[in-house]
Amino acid sequence: SIMGSFGDDPVIIRARVAEALGIRDNDKVFFEFGEFGEIFRFKVKINDNICSDVLLHDLITLNILGGFSMGPKKEHNKLTLVSGKEVWIPEQEMWAGMKVIEKKHSARLQFDGASRNNPNGPAGYGFCIVRTDDGSNDELVQGCGYAGSKRSNNEMEYEGLMEGLIWATRLNLESLEICGDSQLIIKQVTGEYAVKNHRLKRLLSKIQALLSEHNDLSCTFRCVPREQNKVPDQLANLAIDMRENITRCNWPNVNNMMKISRT
Repeated sequence: SIMGSFGDDPVIIRARVAEALGIRDNDKVFFEFGEFGEIFRFKVKINDNICSDVLLHDLITLNILGGFSMGPKKEHNKLTLVSGKEVWIPEQEMWAGMKVIEKKHSARLQFDGASRNNPNGPAGYGFCIVRTDDGSNDELVQGCGYAGSKRSNNEMEYEGLMEGLIWATRLNLESLEICGDSQLIIKQVTGEYAVKNHRLKRLLSKIQALLSEHNDLSCTFRCVPREQNKVPDQLANLAIDMRENITRCNWPNVNNMMKISRT
């Protein structure tokens, strides 16, 4: 581990993180910690010439915190993880992903929605993101969400696309291919078809705002046959069955994609 501190708040970088960041022995490393929306941004500068942003997710959001206990002294404060492991609070592992400055990777986002007894529900959405620039199709992120009743299949298609886009924009990609099996949704998003439903208009507006905010991400849209969109379809139905919202990041694949190259 590499540790730096400011006041009473130590910062610990685990060996796997140091490897991903490209930190070597005798490197001078500078840190800047700040809040960034619902997560935290941890800026790292190495030897004045290598910079990156590390995104920190708290343990509760990651669903790995089981509880915590406070003692009379600081060294008695401990976190109990879901695994049963106890961790001294200042040493909690919050690092969960990394963003590098250079955008050079590509991915494919596939999305789907489901509404049983359409449009009355119950309804849910699913999405998956895989890496495509190296031909590996490695899974990066999968997610699904339950939306209750009185929601249409088309609404869920939009919800799946929007949630998938939110996660895709966190991956610091150069380009993203967006695929769904609904020709209607694809052509509405690309402007080929008009949107008349007021609920869909609101969802489309949110997606357009997200794309506009990340206009350095090159996006293409493609309609695919239903049999090529099985994973997000299964995830959408899983959300309905479980009545839960679940997002799973394959951090080894994400970290491998975002690893900094040093020559």
